[in-house]
Amino acid sequence: MSGWGSGYITDIAYIPGFYQAQMQSTMALAALLSGKKARLVGRHEAYHYADIGCGLGMSALIVAAANPGWQVTGLDFNPAHVAAAREMARQTGLSNISFIEADFTNFAESTACQALPEIDTVSMHGVWSWVAPAVQDGILRLLNAKLAAGGLMHVSYNVLPAWRGALGLQRLIREAGLRHGGRSDKQARAGADIAVRLAKDEAGSKFLEGMGNVLLDRIGNLPVPYLAHEFMNRHWAPCFHLDVAERFASAKMVFVGSCQMLDNFPQLSLSEGQRAILQEFDDPGMAELIKDLCMGRSLRNDVFMRGAVPMPLAQRDAALLSMTVALSKPRAECKLEFDTIGGTASLSPSYYEPVFDRLSQGPATIEELLALPDLVGRRDNPAELIGVLMGTNQAVLVPNPGAPMDRRCTALNAASVTQRGGDIGETGIGFAVPALGGGFAIPGIAAIAVLNQQAALSDETPGLVLQRPSPPTIDRWIDQLEPAADDARRGEFMTVFRKFFDEFAPVLNDLGIPC
Repeated sequence: MSGWGSGYITDIAYIPGFYQAQMQSTMALAALLSGKKARLVGRHEAYHYADIGCGLGMSALIVAAANPGWQVTGLDFNPAHVAAAREMARQTGLSNISFIEADFTNFAESTACQALPEIDTVSMHGVWSWVAPAVQDGILRLLNAKLAAGGLMHVSYNVLPAWRGALGLQRLIREAGLRHGGRSDKQARAGADIAVRLAKDEAGSKFLEGMGNVLLDRIGNLPVPYLAHEFMNRHWAPCFHLDVAERFASAKMVFVGSCQMLDNFPQLSLSEGQRAILQEFDDPGMAELIKDLCMGRSLRNDVFMRGAVPMPLAQRDAALLSMTVALSKPRAECKLEFDTIGGTASLSPSYYEPVFDRLSQGPATIEELLALPDLVGRRDNPAELIGVLMGTNQAVLVPNPGAPMDRRCTALNAASVTQRGGDIGETGIGFAVPALGGGFAIPGIAAIAVLNQQAALSDETPGLVLQRPSPPTIDRWIDQLEPAADDARRGEFMTVFRKFFDEFAPVLNDLGIPC
């Protein structure tokens, strides 16, 4: 671990990733659900989006590709991250994005910061609870100087009290790893091995509880770069929401909601007794503390605003009714039950089955869904309908309905698959999508199918829907993935591709991702 990182991992790159919480539309919806004035921004509007701690820049690149009218700025203190992100932008021809190497302890006072235009929306994923207090202070000065009045901010961080049971685990992994020596990924793996061995001893396992046990169960399957960045940082410190909100208040920012949409509806996630206690307090910070204690959330995705303006209920509902949504999974996989901290919650079949049926035919506005003739239940609560659809990960917002896929996005998507290399068969890859004004995680090896199908696209081809390819075509795709695959393995791949085109491809077509 080199010294210039002030305790943060610098000798290995972070893993590329796409996170829906970083999209402007997600932040705006969270603010609207809390009754604050916000809107979805069109992809050709003049707008400035910034990603603080952008890593390899994947989310920022997706935002830039999907929104050609926006200016996008990615900021990261690791020059290796910045160099890789700039190269990806160059390869894909994205001219509306720039990446800046920034030491956040003093960036707010730099000429580079002074040259930046006002920022309308900022995201800060995986930064706040991992960096030193001096870095946090610098970020607050940056936000105070550059975030526009009414601007949105997303911030994710590890939460106390959920992480209490993992504090000993993290310290053990870090200290044991440091004493092992070598590169950070080697240290993290060595420290994790010590933790696993100690936990197997009944007397030694008392350092684990709650989140510590959850992490230990998963630790062997976690990517080593993630393990290193999660456990080897000197200043990692899970936070109480109340303390985070107090810090951001110094930059004139106020908490307005969560990108994890169900968290905005305590009636769906807390017991009657817990809600009764919640209602005794007007202070939103106290309410969030009670929710954290009861729900055991390990990661928060908070939305703050710099000058939150209340929105009349009728005006808010009108904005929600005009929003378009689409299914994010096949109709057969839509479920009426979902897990909450208090157990399993159930959705009304007579209310949600008609909604799912309609969305299986294509995107629809919330107003259209609430007007369905066979829907039985309240038709005057657009907030709960859109919140549940999004919060259960069964639908996504479509801010730009009908916007076709274009070469900017397909070029980035192809480069993203290349960047992930052999890992694409195991994990989803974020694809830039014009209709979504952001991205969508394409599951597994389906990314190869989508890219090969989209090779037939012209610059913009509205309404293009390609059919299931022939077996010889799929054979060529399998060669791209695993040239040495034997007959049994090729049969497995063939089954996956056919299942994709039968079940998932229609979903992607509805989202404006021709396949």
